[in-house]
Amino acid sequence: MADTLGELGYEVPTVSLDYSARDYAAVLAELVRRGQQVMPEWVARGEGDFILMLAELMASSTDLNNLYIDRAVAESVLATATTRDAVLALAEQIGYIVHGSIASKGTISFVTDTGGAAVTVPKGTVLVSDYVEELDGPIVFETDAAVTVPANGGTTSVAITQGRTVSAYEAGEGTGRAGHFLHIPHQGVVEGSVRVWVQAPHADIEWVRVNRLIEAGPQDRAFLVRLHADDTCSVIFGSGTNGYVPELGAKIYLSYRVGVGKAGNVPAGKVTSIVSSNLQGVRILYDAAGVPQSTATTGGSDPESNDEIRRNAPRAFAAQGRAVTADDYARLALEVPGVSAAKAVSLRTGNVTVFITGPDRTVPNTALLDAVYARLKAAASIGTAIAVSGPTFVPVNFGTVANPLRIFVAPGWRDVQVKASVQTALANLFKAADMTFGTRVTLSKIYTALASIPGVININIPVMARSDAPQTGADDAVLADFEMPVLGTTQLATTGGVITPE
Repeated sequence: MADTLGELGYEVPTVSLDYSARDYAAVLAELVRRGQQVMPEWVARGEGDFILMLAELMASSTDLNNLYIDRAVAESVLATATTRDAVLALAEQIGYIVHGSIASKGTISFVTDTGGAAVTVPKGTVLVSDYVEELDGPIVFETDAAVTVPANGGTTSVAITQGRTVSAYEAGEGTGRAGHFLHIPHQGVVEGSVRVWVQAPHADIEWVRVNRLIEAGPQDRAFLVRLHADDTCSVIFGSGTNGYVPELGAKIYLSYRVGVGKAGNVPAGKVTSIVSSNLQGVRILYDAAGVPQSTATTGGSDPESNDEIRRNAPRAFAAQGRAVTADDYARLALEVPGVSAAKAVSLRTGNVTVFITGPDRTVPNTALLDAVYARLKAAASIGTAIAVSGPTFVPVNFGTVANPLRIFVAPGWRDVQVKASVQTALANLFKAADMTFGTRVTLSKIYTALASIPGVININIPVMARSDAPQTGADDAVLADFEMPVLGTTQLATTGGVITPE
């Protein structure tokens, strides 16, 4: 182009180009600047200018290319990946097993009819809650074991688990090829519930789920379950070197449970009906107030979010499957589905206590505590004594009725809106990943977070204290290793802004 312009009599100056310009506006500005240097008499005249149109096309394509380049780089690193597919693939690369939906658990009581006979309630009896608007239907539960309810108004209790069982069905046939897989179309498959049978000459043989096929031998009838971005999953078989390959034409049967995850955590008294129509002479026990005698169901959680994977995967990778240091025990505990935070404490050699929380920083149920203990025991050195316990939640209070946390609101901002924003910010602070076991909740961090809220001119915190400490003065809340901070009571008052009438 420079030669052509020179032949036409233009004096072509040496022009520098800022190659750091990346977005549309910056690239267009650089192209216009360069064009005016090369052709000083040219002045951009708007959309009808042909030269400007060409510059806009080049800027647009450059902006788009840079976007793809930036996304390709970002999606290749776990810390910056945003798409679900990329996060799952990167976690798989470092050996982290992402857990799917986890079912909540509880108990329920049955009673037989007055004067009636004893009734056996089979394992897998279907129970439901009342209608739940968010799910557009009831929540389904099943009994974990068969139980006999005594005759003549006798009562008994049994454990229940959220979800429904999909009975064994023919899902496909073996291809005889390495890496054969079957896709499960249902969303919300409960973690650890998938069972596989493969046809054999004399009987269908149940195969065993493993976390990694690298651990399986050539004759081990093992399979993997891997989660997909759309919350479905696949069953994956071995290669013949690591894990046996289903034979050509062999029928493969699958069974699993489907649940609603976190939505299955319901308060006590919400499981109301038995669905099984062939179960006569027995019903759910109600108290004198007409409340069903079911406990709160706990422990349910949705599949791991991208943020949880980004936080947990590097920690689990650092442990390399063995527990040597206290940090190793905490990292391995995070590999267990349902554990959202963990802290290991070793006060003397050979003794380790691991404190954990359940999904969404809740109290872990017995099943989760047992699962963590089994995982740590398998990875620990011989002779190490291990204990697993739940957290001690410590509420941190802000302000008192007589001396509330004072919010100074900027002119033009509604006081109630700013007050609500402060309450939300406080709640989010205590849900953050760094608010974990043994955290020191600093006054400076609270001030920094609240002062940056739009509409806030200033903040005055006269009282910030643990709930078990004197409610006077504002100071850092210091927690022990087994303690986890939660937001306690907040007394807020506003000054200034647009006052909303009460």
